[in-house]
Amino acid sequence: MTAKLIALWGWPKDVESFDHHYRTVHLELVKRWPNLESYSVTRLTGSPTGGEVPYYQIFEATFASEQHLQEALRSPAMADAGRDAMEMVRRYGATLTLLTGTVASPG
Repeated sequence: MTAKLIALWGWPKDVESFDHHYRTVHLELVKRWPNLESYSVTRLTGSPTGGEVPYYQIFEATFASEQHLQEALRSPAMADAGRDAMEMVRRYGATLTLLTGTVASPG
């Protein structure tokens, strides 16, 4: 069953600097994760019901199985990305919520 690591990024104080760091440093660290099948970054632009959007962007990394995700989570490459993420929280004032899950089959 496909597994995911999901990162919910809150609004950074300096969007332009955050974006630059995210693209040029953080995603380069992500690409080193073992067992990573794919990843996506979604920049949130609004809500169908209106109002303020609580998150700036959502990152999703896909792994073939929960075991592959767990191996990645224990890897030095993931630790490097984790340290960088905490530095981004400190430097840019963004909040970060990390979640894991499995892709449910419809029906």
